[in-house]
Amino acid sequence: MSTHHDPELDDILQDTELMHVADLLRAGRMTDPPLDDAFRSALRRQLMNRAWGMDDSGGVHWWQKIFNPVGLAWAGAAVGVFLIAAVVVLAALNSAPGGLTREVLVTSPMSDKSAVLLQQPILVNFNQAMDHPSTEAAVQIAPATTVAFSWNANTLEVLPTSGNLAPNTQYQVTIGPTAKTAAGQVLTAPKTITFVTQPPPPPIPTPSPVPLPSPKGNITSPRQLAAGPGITNIAWSPDSSTVYFIGGKGVLESVTTAAGNATVLVAVGVTSAALNPAGDHIAYIRNGKVEVLALTPPATVEIVPTSAPVIAGWTKDGVEWAAADGVYRQGADGPSRVAALPATGTVKPISFSPDGAHLAFTQDQSLQVLDVATGKSSALGIAGAQLLGWSPDGTGVMYSGAQAVVLADVAGKTLANLPAGEPSWSSQDEVLLGSDTDLFQVRPDGSGLAKLADGTFRLPVWAPNGTSFTYFRGTALFSATAPAAPAKPSALDAAAVVVKTFMDARKAGQSDKALAILDDNGKKAYSSSGGGLNLIVTGDPSFSRSYVLTQEITGTQPDSARFVVRIVLAHEKLDVSTYEETLTLIRTQGSGQFLVDQAMAGPQLALGKSASVVSVDVSSSAVRITFDSDLQPGTVREGVILLDSKGKQVGETPQYAGKTVTFGGLDLKPGTTYKLVVLPTVKDVSGNNIAAEYDLTFVGPGDSHGDKQNGHGSAPSPLATPSP
Repeated sequence: MSTHHDPELDDILQDTELMHVADLLRAGRMTDPPLDDAFRSALRRQLMNRAWGMDDSGGVHWWQKIFNPVGLAWAGAAVGVFLIAAVVVLAALNSAPGGLTREVLVTSPMSDKSAVLLQQPILVNFNQAMDHPSTEAAVQIAPATTVAFSWNANTLEVLPTSGNLAPNTQYQVTIGPTAKTAAGQVLTAPKTITFVTQPPPPPIPTPSPVPLPSPKGNITSPRQLAAGPGITNIAWSPDSSTVYFIGGKGVLESVTTAAGNATVLVAVGVTSAALNPAGDHIAYIRNGKVEVLALTPPATVEIVPTSAPVIAGWTKDGVEWAAADGVYRQGADGPSRVAALPATGTVKPISFSPDGAHLAFTQDQSLQVLDVATGKSSALGIAGAQLLGWSPDGTGVMYSGAQAVVLADVAGKTLANLPAGEPSWSSQDEVLLGSDTDLFQVRPDGSGLAKLADGTFRLPVWAPNGTSFTYFRGTALFSATAPAAPAKPSALDAAAVVVKTFMDARKAGQSDKALAILDDNGKKAYSSSGGGLNLIVTGDPSFSRSYVLTQEITGTQPDSARFVVRIVLAHEKLDVSTYEETLTLIRTQGSGQFLVDQAMAGPQLALGKSASVVSVDVSSSAVRITFDSDLQPGTVREGVILLDSKGKQVGETPQYAGKTVTFGGLDLKPGTTYKLVVLPTVKDVSGNNIAAEYDLTFVGPGDSHGDKQNGHGSAPSPLATPSP
């Protein structure tokens, strides 16, 4: 069709829809090359003859014309022409300049993702070809970042010129409305892509703990040591070479695990025996007396108690024993009672702790632990609970719970629940769980559960070396060697797991789970009634995410760790503000689990106005501070400062590269307090100053970066938060 009207054709094509289609085709199609005049005339003549032939029908009605074969053919042709025309029109509407245009769609595989990798470009996909210069000029990135661009078909790759994205950062990449398509069409509105990057990698790789092997047959060197009913009181020598036990008829014996040679130490009548910590004396009870046997050379001392002794034990100062009325020790003037047991009900002493500082006993149906020094008792579990064992240092106790082994401290506070079994707690902080059908190994906090073997392993007892152990099959006593325990996580790694669990529980609103990670001091720090910190953050903005800004071990015996955690608050998925909490964690006695002992919070600061510190890595020779924005290098030298405890500047002139400021050539002293200061004079590449002075106080690390301060026992350092 040409753009000129043909009166005769117009007279034939009376349908208004076809006429509208023709008009759209005229407006939307590109100019065609002119047709040959002879071809045009022939086509017109053929169409006119066909049309007049349809009317050469005499008195036939119109509806008969339509439904005769010729009419049906023309009707089908008309429908085909209409459908083809519709497709052509729609394509023309979506692509023709000057007509309606196709919407520009902007997407990214990184959109709304968390933990995005740092070493990669930001990918922006378009659904059509774009004008490169105008699109690149329309890109805006927050936080302020210097970038370069490259294209791969319709995908724009935005590459940070510093090499990496900043860690722990929410990025917003906006394509402004000035971006144009290749055909000159502009965006109807800005398009924004939002994502969060992963934490920074650890400066020194921490080897992953080796999992315990789980196939059958991991137990080696099984050997029968003794047989016969009534074997009790299993005790290992300090060098893990000899096992002492009471056999049938009260015979006190010893047997070497290597050769299986048995020796009778006391012929008959022994009811309770205990080996002293040095392994050179055994105290035992026989005929209502306490006797102490020196092993080298053999010699026996007899003690006549005032009350009938029930069980024997040792302290670091000497022998002790328990009677129904209390705990006794041998003094210069003879036996004396050092702690009393309850005078009511049926009282039965059961076992002394390895250090002799506590006694487990039952009063009727109640299992209790007596603190010998104070004379105070604490109940364990519900009525009918049974003592299952002690931790090697005597600060933890195991007893039977509902379908579980309960680990508690000697004050009765539950520390962990382990699967059901007959437990033994090793010096390597591993718990064996024996039964009639299998043997498991697990850490006291419940992690690392693994099967060691199938078969009967009743009443296992660890040797001091943490690899050998005894067990029963039927009435026979065996010894064997367990596989090496898996590598334990460092104190810092163990504390980091607890911090993550604590923060995850708070974000999910699980107050009970979060409270379980607080000790008594920690609960006071988060007590709402006492004006403490908010354990669960409610309202808008809401708890969006958190990350560790810096972490370090600050003491030993017990281990203590300090973490500065940044909590990010968001409104409608957009990070709007942050505040920091400084947490001090202390490893509990008994289970060895870290609990939050202290917590302090800093002020809430708005995000999006300037650069922020997102990571601080401290080693003895360097301090590295990573920002979420690219900085103006000229503002770093005087704006980022490192001070010692006296306020004196330390370190070389800071070096800046790739969002990171580095103080090198340091000799930070373990346990010494240092302070990082970022002044408001520091600017990002957009010219924005730091919103407020940022102060971070930290403690000099020890020699091991993975376990900072290990062995130095310094106190937790002061609060590390921004200063307004």
